[in-house]
Amino acid sequence: MPLLASATPTPQNYGELDLDAFQKTPRTTWNIEDFSDRYRATLELNDEQEVFRPGILRVYDRQSGAELIQVSSDELVLAIDDKSGDVKSNVHELPYGEQSVLIYDDFNFDGIKDLALMDGQFSCYHGPSFQVFLGTPDGFRHSDSFTELAQNYCGFFDYDAESRTINVSAKDGCCRHWFSTYEVVNGEPVLKAEREVDYTGVPGISTHTVTWVVDGTKVVSTTQMWEEDDQRQVLLSFRLVPSGKRIMLFRPDKTSPVYYAAVNDKDEVDLLYPEGDAQALEYSSDRHVLSFVRGDTTYRILGDAKGKPLSMEVVIKGKTTPLKLQPGSVQGSLLKVWEAMQETGP
Repeated sequence: MPLLASATPTPQNYGELDLDAFQKTPRTTWNIEDFSDRYRATLELNDEQEVFRPGILRVYDRQSGAELIQVSSDELVLAIDDKSGDVKSNVHELPYGEQSVLIYDDFNFDGIKDLALMDGQFSCYHGPSFQVFLGTPDGFRHSDSFTELAQNYCGFFDYDAESRTINVSAKDGCCRHWFSTYEVVNGEPVLKAEREVDYTGVPGISTHTVTWVVDGTKVVSTTQMWEEDDQRQVLLSFRLVPSGKRIMLFRPDKTSPVYYAAVNDKDEVDLLYPEGDAQALEYSSDRHVLSFVRGDTTYRILGDAKGKPLSMEVVIKGKTTPLKLQPGSVQGSLLKVWEAMQETGP
């Protein structure tokens, strides 16, 4: 990695811009002076009144006046402090808030401040992206690994000196999100864990897939979570004793099938049924029993003629285990479930 020190005769150049065309346009140069006692910067931008403008960021050594770094881009932003009238620096709002063209802080936790310079809008959904330069006693050196974290996710990364971790996030539309945590080991980011949150399944229930990296080996676990959902129609709910587990019979909307969910005290869905199009709950109106079969296990909710659930039982290979309902926990009725099943079909 090239060292960008005060003695460097010519600056290292990063980014892409048609410099000849840029030099022919009206432009203004702004000074960025408030981020460091040792360095200063300038932001030269096209004068067109657009959110994203062609421009060049330059970083200088204050003492020698030498230009150390130059980053050019077709899409830089001009953010002015309302009070001082200066270009903002060190603005780092997460996860998708405002981020300034220059961020100066210790990203790799070695006690020397580093530098991130916006090079355009290459991160997710046309978000800001950055070239990252790690501070050294003599200047800066460009970091491919830290720059990758500032390019391939959503905006600039979050960094936590106390835990010595870096956190990044990405998304695919409204319904799939990724969150990754990196540890800084020997000055380099190393993936520690990644979590995917997927909302594309049953509405109101998200799927969390967590991948841990342990001694170079990936360990994966998947959990479904019960989420708050204003559209969900809960037809019947009650708690089991002594576990306190919630049993929920619901449908996401009036056109959806009825689902059974067993939810623990951490809002984790231990069991969700049906799991596919070929599956459906069954209701015996003469015996007042709601049931379904999953593998070699049959689940039954037994009620009275008015639809009030009285007990529950689980049958595994012919062996029946009765389950008790927590007194006073019942809301809704089996009749509501049956009516909804008739409306939406199997």
